[in-house]
Amino acid sequence: MPNQWDNLFKNEGTWNGSFTKLTPEGTEVSHVPSCLILARTSAASARFQVTRYPTDQPPLETKTEFVSINQSSLFCEDGSFTKGSMQWSPFAKFGTEFGLTLPNARLRLVQLFEPGGQLSTLVLIRETREGTAEIVRPELSVDQLLGTWRGQATVYRSDWSVSQPMATELTISQLSSDTILQTWRAGPATGESKARLEGLRLLFEQTGYQLLCLPNGGSSLCPQTLQRQTAFRCEIGWLIEPNIRLRLTREYQADGSWAQQTWIKEEKVA
Repeated sequence: MPNQWDNLFKNEGTWNGSFTKLTPEGTEVSHVPSCLILARTSAASARFQVTRYPTDQPPLETKTEFVSINQSSLFCEDGSFTKGSMQWSPFAKFGTEFGLTLPNARLRLVQLFEPGGQLSTLVLIRETREGTAEIVRPELSVDQLLGTWRGQATVYRSDWSVSQPMATELTISQLSSDTILQTWRAGPATGESKARLEGLRLLFEQTGYQLLCLPNGGSSLCPQTLQRQTAFRCEIGWLIEPNIRLRLTREYQADGSWAQQTWIKEEKVA
């Protein structure tokens, strides 16, 4: 199995893109072009630089050199990753970041929560490797998600151990003009939930989660408000082909501690 540095270096190179700030309902607040450079400096060290180009302002540049991978980060074998808070507390701000990595494109997402646990801001980051053509995917719609998706999931734990792949199945069906039923299976575990369709969002009223459809085939799933003594997960999704979707979750235990992440690749079969 490749180690974490090998996985991280799947992201090596120069990535041109943008940072789009959104409200939880999906309204765009700002859009800023960007350039990110990740350069390998040894087998276990790297240099990171990101430059943002806000309109009518000087560029904003951040540089970092690192020789260790932060314990709050985990990289999958294809280079996809999550990072963020290791512990949720109702008295502090909380955030997660996701990156889904293809050879020449990345989709990243930041979910930010205020003290008390309410979702406050989303940041969508779309990037293309320098020297390759950008693929512009349409904004995700619920219609694109309807059907049965089968795939495999791999769990990456915070102690760096990795599970064997397990089979998954997700069926999303429309019961009425504003009601969606979702049933799922991951290994031996199963479940179902109903959601109300409201604009770009699916609101799972029983659990308090929302799924927001995003530009470029993306999606954001997370609680609308984090609850004390309740395990939760946050997720990015990316429809990279009409019948192929990637998902990456970051999962927290009931005491608020970060436990693991799960990478899923699924294909629509019906």
